[in-house]
Parts: sequence; structure tokens; C-alpha cells
Amino acid sequence: MAASPNRIGNYSIVELIGEGATSSVYLAQHVKTLASVAIKQLRRQSEIYRTMFTTEVELGRRMQHKNIVRVLSADLNDASGAYLVMEYINGIALDHHDRTSSLPPILTVLSVIEQVANALRYAAGLGVVHRDVKPGNIILMPNGIAKLSDFGCAIPVSEMGAVVAGSLAYMSPEQLDGEALDQRADIYALGAVIYRLLTGRHTFEADNTFDAKIAIHNYPITPIETWRKKLPRELIAVIERAMEKDRELRYATWDEFITDFGNAAHKIRMSDYDLDLYRGFSMSTQSVLSSYMSADREFSRSGFSRSTMPESYGV
Repeated sequence: MAASPNRIGNYSIVELIGEGATSSVYLAQHVKTLASVAIKQLRRQSEIYRTMFTTEVELGRRMQHKNIVRVLSADLNDASGAYLVMEYINGIALDHHDRTSSLPPILTVLSVIEQVANALRYAAGLGVVHRDVKPGNIILMPNGIAKLSDFGCAIPVSEMGAVVAGSLAYMSPEQLDGEALDQRADIYALGAVIYRLLTGRHTFEADNTFDAKIAIHNYPITPIETWRKKLPRELIAVIERAMEKDRELRYATWDEFITDFGNAAHKIRMSDYDLDLYRGFSMSTQSVLSSYMSADREFSRSGFSRSTMPESYGV
């Protein structure tokens, strides 16, 4: 891996904070104002990736939404490599909390999904498909605000990208096939994100990329009840409809999704039943807890919590 540069444009590089297949992301400071920013610099200079990077810059400049990381400036012709400057978000990417031992509280998940869905509805209104909605591209700030990042795979609605791009575990069948996409591809991906944040598992089990592609096309998602007991049927129905393999059976618009998800979220928030009781435990332990609950409705979850999320994240 090449050493981090000392400077890019008018910014001093503080440290490398992220690295993908085609680019690196640095924490940087403006040499005069000392303002902290994130700089994403393209490493792979092929024409395809330069075109994708240019699209990311153009689309990013149009985005002005409280739940989307803002693009501040860019230089596509810098001698050291094309780069874009983004607001620096001091938060935690949710791929740090998508394992069974560190799942966020359900109220945190509800809030995050509502915020990201609104951000994606905004993007769809501008004619943009994100194509890479996943926990790693959602940053949660200590004040509870969620930010959607990385429009590096984004394309205009109804267009086909130069390459099939995205993250396989969150990719709809039509995206995997390289078809022209609309907001239903991102709705599918957000359904997979909900599943992951509630269970710590992907929607299918596969030993390799080939098997994963077969599963995406042909096999139903593993029922969420396999990994997490007692989730309300209304929430499960939203996830299942969002992840229909046939896009004609999915939510047609973000408005539809947000309405149904909001109704399910409201029911959960109004319930006096502790849905976090089963969070982070194996199914055998969940079964034991369920037996206790059935025998004694006054059972307390104290001593059973597996949360690693700080208080500021809504525990």
C-alpha cells in the first residue's frame, strides 16, 4: 500500500481513514482555515473509473440534504489524482455495529432507517440511484443524526452503469444483471440493511460469490425469525416486500416504503414490550429468554443486555 500523501490541493493530510477498490479517503485540514474535511482521491486511473468518479462529483454537488454527506469541492485534473472534498462527519459507520455481538438498539435502527430512507427519497427525486446502500456507507453521529455517504457507484435513474457496481450482499437481482435501475434497487438494498442491523447476518448464506449470485436470483431470503425472535409482523412484512426479487412486487416508491415502515416503527415505539431482549443472543439463548418471558411477564432484561452502543446512541 502506497504511503499517504502529505498534501492534496490546499489541504494537509492528517491520516488515511478509508480505502476502497478504486480510491482512498483521508482526514485533512485546510492549510489556512484549519477546517477539517474528508478528501476522497481516485487511485485507479482507467477511463471507466474516472467516468464514475466524475459522475460522483457531479451528482454530489447537487445533493443538499441533512442526511447526505455534502460534497464541498473537487479537482478532477490534479496532478496527484482526481479528488473531491467532503464534509468530515465525526461518527461511526454502522458496519462497526452489524455483528450479532454489537447490534444497535431497535429504536436506533428505526431512527437510522427513517433518516436514510428520506435521504434516498430526496436522491430519487433528483433522478439518482445510489447503488451501494450498506451499513458501511451509513455514518451515525453522537447526536443521533445519520448520514448517507459514498455516491461513488451512483448513476442517473433508468441508465446502465459502465460496470456492475455495488456490494453483493445488498444487491438486487436487476442490479446484479446490470440492468437500468430505479429507486426500487435502493429500496431492496435498504431492506437488506434493516435485516443486517437487526440480526447481524446477511439475508442469505453462501460460501462463495457464485453461490451468492445464485441465491440473489433464485432463493428466498432466510426468514428473519430464524435469527431474531418476537419482531412485529408489520416490520417483517416491510422487509420482505422491500426485498422481493421481482421489482414489480416491491415498493414502487419511497413514499410507499416510508409510510409502511413508519407505521411499523410507530407500533414498536408505542409498545411496552422490550424488543431488545433478544438482541445479540444465539437462538438457543433467545428460546430460553422467551420461556422465561412466557412464565413471568415481569422478567427483567437487566443482566442479559449485550449492547455495546454508548448511551448517546439511544440505548
